[in-house]
Amino acid sequence: MKLQDGIDFTTLNWVKQELDETLKQARQALEAYVEDPADSSLMRFCATYLHQVQGTLRMVELYGAAMVVEEMERVALALLDGNLKPQDETYAVLMRGIVQLPDYLERLQSGHKDIPIVLLPLLNDLRATRGEKLLTESVLFSPDLSAQMPGSADAPAAMPEMELKSEAAR
Repeated sequence: MKLQDGIDFTTLNWVKQELDETLKQARQALEAYVEDPADSSLMRFCATYLHQVQGTLRMVELYGAAMVVEEMERVALALLDGNLKPQDETYAVLMRGIVQLPDYLERLQSGHKDIPIVLLPLLNDLRATRGEKLLTESVLFSPDLSAQMPGSADAPAAMPEMELKSEAAR
């Protein structure tokens, strides 16, 4: 069973417009904060909007996208708490996430496969801004290895060594 088989993207259709609107509000709050870093309430709004998006993505079982938004929220909170020095690169990667996520969700909505591995570079850029350890592909790919193999996947009968070498060479 593929991960794709267990997810119904109809629910994404129900919430996509609201997700887009909430991300737009997060973007506007971030832009306003960049213009006026003394007004920390703007970054608080941005973090709150990102938290809402993350919760919605988890509800519709888009965990890769939710991980990205969780990292975005952590960056916003680190900026807010003063644990992260405000820099243009930090703002840029946060903005990139806010802009890139709706495109990813739109691809899913139009019937493309959910391949969260394409979000890994963004996820790692967000983690790098906070000085966190980078993630590997295995974080976003975790097949259920306890599942039974289908009957059609039974091991082939053993071949004689010469025939196996000939087959492998071909």
